[in-house]
Amino acid sequence: MVAVVFVALAYPVSAIAKPGYRVDPGGLELILPVEKRGHYVISVSAYGRQRVQFKVEGPASAVEYTTNGRVSDRHIAADFGALGRINVSLHLVHNGLPVFRQEHCEGRDPMAGEGTYRGTIEISQELDVPKVSAHLGRFHLERRFRQVCKRRRPRPKPDPYEKLKRKVEEGLLAVRGKAEGRTVRLDARVFAFRRSPRYSGGAVSATAYERREEIRITRSTWVSFYRNSLVMSKRGKEPETVKVKLPKPFAGRSLYSRSQRSSPSWIGDLKVDLPGAKSVPLTGPGISTVLCRGKIDSCSYESLHP
Repeated sequence: MVAVVFVALAYPVSAIAKPGYRVDPGGLELILPVEKRGHYVISVSAYGRQRVQFKVEGPASAVEYTTNGRVSDRHIAADFGALGRINVSLHLVHNGLPVFRQEHCEGRDPMAGEGTYRGTIEISQELDVPKVSAHLGRFHLERRFRQVCKRRRPRPKPDPYEKLKRKVEEGLLAVRGKAEGRTVRLDARVFAFRRSPRYSGGAVSATAYERREEIRITRSTWVSFYRNSLVMSKRGKEPETVKVKLPKPFAGRSLYSRSQRSSPSWIGDLKVDLPGAKSVPLTGPGISTVLCRGKIDSCSYESLHP
């Protein structure tokens, strides 16, 4: 497990960019490696001078615990309640190292540095989320300054899959709502052959948000799927349906149905295992769904719960 501490002290934007440009306000980012154990990457991030985040990320899942704390370029302190605490001092050893400069940007070049940290990083285990304990180590920093950068439009390139896209339809199934005290969302992007929609594939992500006293928790997972996992009905068929049976960490089934005479329905027992939370429901009375086919960039989420 590689545990890394990220600290970003964001500076406020002092100007609005002109059309065709963007403003990068700058900030300070510190990275504190802690330990290596398995496939997990563990980090602590700090934004502004108050927001502190503890994150555990695996190959296909992540959990983030966020709270208010005290942050400066010399000290990070945050209380995560029953989960643990962070209290470390930072000592900069080298500063002013060159950093790669972005093209088409005006402003002072960023600088890098490194040093040591000492103190306490103690986070307790939560189900399958591992325990973390660290007291000293090295850190690296990058100090970015305000820059104004010109937006570049990518040059159009020939699409090698243009002929294939004529045979394949793209779809997006979006799920939003509340279940068991959490706000949940699911986004499934599918590519299916028009003549035989069961021959399909794509990717799906699921996220749950919750609050525990002053701690905001975000749990997420993502996975690819293939034939018969998410099957859209053929275009023009009434009612329009999507049958869902996704691979692990998902379990159960669900059915989306929509017709001209009735409102969309989303029924079943689809659930997902997330870091620190098992069997989170993705169906129920507080959850709604929308299906977009073809031009999914114009998909409307207005009918969905927040």
